[in-house]
Amino acid sequence: QVVVFSPRGNLSQFIAGEVLAMPASNVVALAALFVLRPIAALHSERFPLMRSLSDLTQLPSEEARASQSVQEMHNDGDASYSITVSVGGQNLEVIPDTGSFDFLVFGSHCKIGCGPVHRLYNDSMSDSYEKGSAFTLHQFGSGDAWSSESYDRVVSGPAQSPRQVFWQVYSADMPILAMGDFQGILGLGPPESSVSIAERDAKDVQEELEYIKKGGGHVSEKQRKIANNYFALADHAKTARSIAADFELESFSICLRRASGSPGSLIWHDVAPEKRPPNLFRTIEVSPDELFWSAKLEYVALGPLPGSSESQGRTPIGCGQSPCTAIVDSGTSLIVAPREASWAVEDALHKWRALSGNCTDLSSLPNLEFVMGGIPFSLPPQSYVGDLSGDWSELDPKLQGFLPHLDKQILALKTNTDVKRQPFDACTPLIMVMDTAPGEAPQWILGMPFFRQYYTTFTFGQGQEPWRKSAKSMSFAVADSDCQPTMADKLLASGQEEEQQRMRIDMKKIRMPHWMTRERPPLGKAESSKGVRSVPDFK
Repeated sequence: QVVVFSPRGNLSQFIAGEVLAMPASNVVALAALFVLRPIAALHSERFPLMRSLSDLTQLPSEEARASQSVQEMHNDGDASYSITVSVGGQNLEVIPDTGSFDFLVFGSHCKIGCGPVHRLYNDSMSDSYEKGSAFTLHQFGSGDAWSSESYDRVVSGPAQSPRQVFWQVYSADMPILAMGDFQGILGLGPPESSVSIAERDAKDVQEELEYIKKGGGHVSEKQRKIANNYFALADHAKTARSIAADFELESFSICLRRASGSPGSLIWHDVAPEKRPPNLFRTIEVSPDELFWSAKLEYVALGPLPGSSESQGRTPIGCGQSPCTAIVDSGTSLIVAPREASWAVEDALHKWRALSGNCTDLSSLPNLEFVMGGIPFSLPPQSYVGDLSGDWSELDPKLQGFLPHLDKQILALKTNTDVKRQPFDACTPLIMVMDTAPGEAPQWILGMPFFRQYYTTFTFGQGQEPWRKSAKSMSFAVADSDCQPTMADKLLASGQEEEQQRMRIDMKKIRMPHWMTRERPPLGKAESSKGVRSVPDFK
């Protein structure tokens, strides 16, 4: 241990290797910080340097640090990240997803559509498994999953729940599962929202039943069974205890390292931003009306070109006329934007390449700048430009519709004789398109590229019941190369001081946000032969 006495007589202890790993000569410099601390406190407003020195001495307490638990997030093709979670004593690779709410585990009862059976959760191998009574359908951007309620012991790092409720998938239509790279999805969205969505679906079903009756139609037994299940799911959501509740989570953080192929970090029970140095994070309060970890997006633009003056201006690409909504989603591989914004980025990239833009170095491209919750942010070019690995025949047809700028490349590739061996060009726009209904605010999804730039802490608030938590706030700091937060006054750091290397995204592993295709199947589809897989099979 290194022991430093401050002028006030307080004893400050730092654990070597955890906080301090430096030669003895540097200890003198650290001691100087403590000597300067009273002066810094007096002059922090007048002298920014002194304010920074003051911040450095206000480290989180040992008690706050002791609550932290860091789990490595395994990188799968720069398109998804997973952590290892034990369910019933079986280690599974699970995707932490801030854009969904439930815990899904792909079970060995799923013989088709869930990936290699030997990698899936097997409830017969667990002595703590309990079968539930509810059934449901989960719809994701990459496909659908039919699940049954289950209970088992769940352990993730030091956090554990002896009887955690989850949905065990017994049938799926998700091509992304064929590779067997993950066996579960851990929804880390606000649990209170799960109740709101279930109640909304139940209300829609009730209105549809009434509409059928008023029109003189007959409600079939199968339709009645489906409707009753939606009503049961609404009641289930009100009483089910989420991972956040059973793990007693007050906050968690996510950060992804920037280099292609590198891992990330999920920090359970992270140090609360208010216990950090005062200028380390910038915080946005989440509105109680929002279902997701989201905030208002007030302005989006492509910044000035490197080397040009600010007077040459920015190129607005969205949210200037009316505010948009930005959802911060760790389960989405790319940035998702309205169609017009995607066109603007593609146009800028085309002009850059025409001027001999060098795809081996993206630093001459502009940053993607935006104002979210009143705070300015900036993402480097590698967040929206990169390579897609693989061949076009591996691209999920559902995904192709959300990447319209690839259509021209695919059309060109189809004219080649050796189609399947043709790769995509480098410097592809890495932006998915999502259009909203007329009258609704345009939506942006800040997916994995956002977490490669910003260390993000999600803080829960109290829901309507003690076991249901709501979204309270999101806090942000620029992450360094080791996924540690740096000063928040650098949120607009240019990101162009060093060469910008491209990400290499495995196209067959790209994950879309689940609400891009989510739509509750109307009851009428239950009687259609084409719609038999549009609703859960309740046997």
